This record gives sequence, C-alpha cells and structure tokens, in this order.
Amino acid sequence: MSLTTVFTILAAVPAVVFAAPVPADESCFKPLFNGKDLEGWEGATNTYCVTSDGLLTCRQGSVRGKNAVRNLWTKKDYADFVIRFEVKLPPNANNGLGIRTKPNGWCSREGMEIQLLDDWGDRYNGTNRLSDVHYTGAIYGVVPPKRKPDGTTYLKPTGEWNAVEVTAIGTKITVVLNGEKIVDADVSQYSTDGTVPPDGIKRPGLHNRSGRIHWCGHGEDIFWRNIRIREL
Repeated sequence: MSLTTVFTILAAVPAVVFAAPVPADESCFKPLFNGKDLEGWEGATNTYCVTSDGLLTCRQGSVRGKNAVRNLWTKKDYADFVIRFEVKLPPNANNGLGIRTKPNGWCSREGMEIQLLDDWGDRYNGTNRLSDVHYTGAIYGVVPPKRKPDGTTYLKPTGEWNAVEVTAIGTKITVVLNGEKIVDADVSQYSTDGTVPPDGIKRPGLHNRSGRIHWCGHGEDIFWRNIRIREL
C-alpha cells in the first residue's frame, strides 16, 4: 500500500474530540472542610467561621492573651497524607498549616508548620526582611522554599487564590505552590531533639509520625477553600 493510499484512508476517519481528563488521583481525596460549618474541626471555633459563600475564614483580631486559643485543628490524627487547598491572603497576612501536632500545640515546635505568609508584604521585606525559612511554603524554621530565578516568590499577589499541595510520607515532606515544587526535604537529617539550622531552636515535634492538622491563627482575615486530603 502506498503512502498516498494510507493518507487518503486516514483523512476519511472522523476526528474524535476528547475532553480534558480528570486527574485520576483526585478521586482518592476526601473533603476536609464541607463549606457549610466546622464539622470535623475543633479549637478556635469562635474565631474561625464559614462565610456565606462557603469559604473558611479566620477573624482573630480580638483574640488576646497568653492562653488564648488561636488554632483550629482536626478532630482526627493524620500520619502520611497529601493535603490540597486554595488560600487567599490579605496584605501582611500570617498563618500556617500545622501538621502532626497535638491539639492546641505549638505547631512549629511541637509538630511541623508549613508557613503561609504574604511574602510580598512590606512587613516582611526591605529592612524587615525575614530569614528564608520564614516565607510561604517553608518548613518553618527548618527548610526554606525555592524562589524564582529573579528571587521573587511563587506566591500570587494579595487577593488572588493560591493552590497549595503538601505531601508528608514518613520523614519526607514536599510542598507545591501554584504548580511549582518549592520544598522537597527529608527531615531525618536533623537531630532527634529537633535542633536544626539556621535558628538552632529545638523542634522535637519535627519527628512526630502523626498528629492533628492545624490552621495557625495570627489575627488576619485569611480565606481557604477546596480543602481535601488523601491518606496514604
């Protein structure tokens, strides 16, 4: 059969249009927030609430005092998992995703905290610049996030939604921000008492194998949506 004949046959076959496939692994995720109320969560239920359009938000300007409950945490422990969510930050916002932490624990020391911060904010730049381990996506105080080649963050400007994915499998932690892997770490390299560079602070919770998932409150109106989890 000549090439001309082959091309003639192929040209006669009707074109087939395929819809964009849904990622197979998304079907394995379960909602961690139902968009209606705080079912499945406990802690600062007086300062975290659900908006009329189904967003989780944190309004904590009135929370004061050394013993004030600022965090919202799951009623269930999680060990190895992938969590996905979208977050929108106001100017100079500061919050965090605490993982493998006891209820009302100090996430960055008694567990692990993945930083959520307005990296663009004037409170954290210029003469107020923080150390690299304190910007969005960092394992707080331990592992800094990757930056763009020009040195800027992968975080979108304030008022825009950011997609975040955090994977915790044993001692291996990865963070993907807006499609870019910005942290790929193995915390087993750090000492068992949790003492790590660059700040030398003891973080024994860094080696927890399971615990609650927290949102860490610092007083700003932050919004979340599409929070879902896949246990591994």
